[in-house]
Amino acid sequence: MPIGPPGDFEANIDRIVRESVEAGDFDGLPGQGRPIPGAGTKDDAHWWVREWLKRNLTETDNDDPADVT
Repeated sequence: MPIGPPGDFEANIDRIVRESVEAGDFDGLPGQGRPIPGAGTKDDAHWWVREWLKRNLTETDNDDPADVT
């Protein structure tokens, strides 16, 4: 798959993605058909901290992930 001239970079990326979609390279990925978590909500600079805490706090922890600021 030859890459075109540098000025045509975006068109090359679009072509590579299109060819990958046509080849089925994106079929069966985890989360396929489900909305992206947090899509459509207000931007939160600490979203990753909140998600990490939700995944890693145990039931015995007294911290509430919702209280993290």
